[in-house]
Amino acid sequence: MKESLWRRTALYIVRHTRQPIQNAVFVFVMLAAISSNNASAQEHFYPYYYVVVGGFAIQKNAERFTTYVHGLNYPARYAFNANRKLYYVYVRVTKDKQKARETTYKLRLETEFQKAWIYNGPLEGEKVAEATAEADEAENAELNKDAELVKDAEPGKDTKYISTTPVVEQPATDKPATAKDSAATTPAQPVEPRKKSFVFQLTSSADNKPVKGRVYLLEKEPDDNAARYEANERVSVVAPGTGKLIVVCNLVGYKLAKRAFNYEDPLKSIKGASIGAEQEVIIPIVLTPVGRGDYIELEHVKFFDKSAIMTPASEDELLGLVDLMSNPHCKIRLYGHTSNDASGDIITKGSSENFFALDAANNSSHGSAKELSRQRAEAVKAYLVSRGIAASRIATKGYGAMLAIYENATANDRIEIEIIRN
Repeated sequence: MKESLWRRTALYIVRHTRQPIQNAVFVFVMLAAISSNNASAQEHFYPYYYVVVGGFAIQKNAERFTTYVHGLNYPARYAFNANRKLYYVYVRVTKDKQKARETTYKLRLETEFQKAWIYNGPLEGEKVAEATAEADEAENAELNKDAELVKDAEPGKDTKYISTTPVVEQPATDKPATAKDSAATTPAQPVEPRKKSFVFQLTSSADNKPVKGRVYLLEKEPDDNAARYEANERVSVVAPGTGKLIVVCNLVGYKLAKRAFNYEDPLKSIKGASIGAEQEVIIPIVLTPVGRGDYIELEHVKFFDKSAIMTPASEDELLGLVDLMSNPHCKIRLYGHTSNDASGDIITKGSSENFFALDAANNSSHGSAKELSRQRAEAVKAYLVSRGIAASRIATKGYGAMLAIYENATANDRIEIEIIRN
């Protein structure tokens, strides 16, 4: 039977706390990284996640360490982090955050690289382009697996898309324009952006039933102007400047799904795309449910500082978790993590009925970072119970900063879920 990732995590913690630190460079870099929230490279979304096993101020040392890691059969490379003035030795680069997380945990739990971490930002060096190209190629292979090009439609088939934006031709005139005519001319009206109607049809691969949720449309990665749309509804999408779009769906309880398509000719871009009754383009996206042993990071569940009180923006993602738990057989374990191991005041919900605001009914106590992380996991559990989920189906655990794997400190304040049964 496959050993649980989190059982190995527990064994790691026991082993880690008993052994002395053997490689100071890992500790130094990680402490420097997670103590700062202000690194400019980390304030913006960046498409690549690097799994880093060491950082060095001297290039020769980075070269030697890369050779050493290669000797352990890891595809190590090194590159320069200009923000920290360090050469990072990394063993994986991917555009999939979950894959980066899984690799990092595996390194920490099963190898000597017990301080491996994830860096999400730019690096410099001749091997960087090669590494990111491989990450792009891997993602494109995933996209093309379920989004194969389809053959030209057969004659007579109702697959032609009719634009919903008519083109109005202006009548020609032979009369020359005059200054008076120009002065009387009505100021030019702004051009209405060209649009098409789409339905992003989400279904589960388990039962082929519709899945509620939202999708995001990006013209490129990264894209600070990603647009959000409701799934399974007819929506109007503005033509992108590039002619291509990436639809991204990251719902609680399902694995990340991405589809790339050509805006002008979507039927040839995605297998199974079709035209609806009102000339809308239907883009099918089949979601794969998470299974036993999988884990999910609740990326949008956040807490007020030094508290186990969730911010209002957290509820949207929690409702997705409620949907996941609507399966009466589903059991989960919630794990709380913090960005540092400092003790301090902890604010908890107390007798308040509000999960998403600080108020006078909250309680205040003093405790460790591990206790804070446990209380945060308990807060998520309490919310689920308030929505009718049986408490017996939800276990909790707090790890404090023991598994602070992200270089960006705020990302380490997080809640993760292990699927025990689904």
